[in-house]
Amino acid sequence: MRELKIFLVVVVFTALVYWGVEPYAHSVMKPHVAPANFNFAEEDISFAKGIVEAKELALSEAQKENDAARIDAAQKALDLAKEKLAKDEALWASVDKIDFAKGNAAKGKEFFQSNCFACHGLKEDGIAANITDSSLGVIPPDLSAAGVIFDEKFLAALVLNPALALKVDHKFGDAFIMPAYSGEDEKETNENIANLIAYLKEVGNRFEANQDAQIKANAEAKFASLENNPQKMVLVEKEIAFEKDKATFIEACGRCHNMKYDNYFTDSKAEDLKTYLGSVPPDLSMMIRSRGEQYLHDFINDTQKLLPGTAMPRVGLNEEAQAKVVSYIEKVGDSKKDERENLGIYIMVFFVILSIFAIAWKQSIWSKLH
Repeated sequence: MRELKIFLVVVVFTALVYWGVEPYAHSVMKPHVAPANFNFAEEDISFAKGIVEAKELALSEAQKENDAARIDAAQKALDLAKEKLAKDEALWASVDKIDFAKGNAAKGKEFFQSNCFACHGLKEDGIAANITDSSLGVIPPDLSAAGVIFDEKFLAALVLNPALALKVDHKFGDAFIMPAYSGEDEKETNENIANLIAYLKEVGNRFEANQDAQIKANAEAKFASLENNPQKMVLVEKEIAFEKDKATFIEACGRCHNMKYDNYFTDSKAEDLKTYLGSVPPDLSMMIRSRGEQYLHDFINDTQKLLPGTAMPRVGLNEEAQAKVVSYIEKVGDSKKDERENLGIYIMVFFVILSIFAIAWKQSIWSKLH
């Protein structure tokens, strides 16, 4: 009976720490934020409204204290927050006016060749990039996959106002623009963007189909020697899933970040990235272990929400592409996850059985002494 009481005390205190103290400490160190939202308009406007409310509260508190310096600072911060909210609302209102269904891919190709090729290439359609190094700070992305990994409304917002769409306006301000789109009337701009995105989608679908076929062929060739092995198909499917995830990671993150545990290194120079962003982007090999899956999903979706002031842009991936990126990071950084979780179950079963034998042995010994 005494051992049972001790056991119950241990259980109670363990539960208190696990479900009480630890979550509280985690919430203080990493404040809760709204989960990843792939409705980027709703995400941006809601976030901006939250900032405005916080600044209004700060101003109200300063006014109660009748502190002139604090009131002045709080008023300026509130004005900036309201200005940011107005810009976000205006940007997404402009995106809502675009009729993507009327996009013409052929016209989009013409527009790309006239306006975008100076920085961006489309290898899938035989359009080479003019800038292939990181002399501008980072290598401009080839857009072959853009139409399938990015949300179409995000792409439109990116064209209209890159700094706001990427959430780096605090760093670049209005200087970060797509010069090809300035000076047009609204109707023409909307048609050009719809056409461009239709073209990117067409190229993206072709790119994805060809890439998937190549990945499948490579995986089958890799395990060709296991012809009579019943595990061959499992290994092939696993390899295909991994390579698809990796390909999406490279398209979305590979211009800035390394994955040294998978021997992947960005072609952008570290010195250029540091000059452009203010610091060298971290290697992401162990990010899944240090931050966790949920943090990565929320951070990729909206970098400013978790790390205000960071120079890292919001990526703007659609939900499927983002899941692939996080999956790749997890497979590289926590490759033993399934094995570890399965082993944990066996260990728990072992201790249960051990406890039963220990209790039985104790009762057997003590029964002889009474």
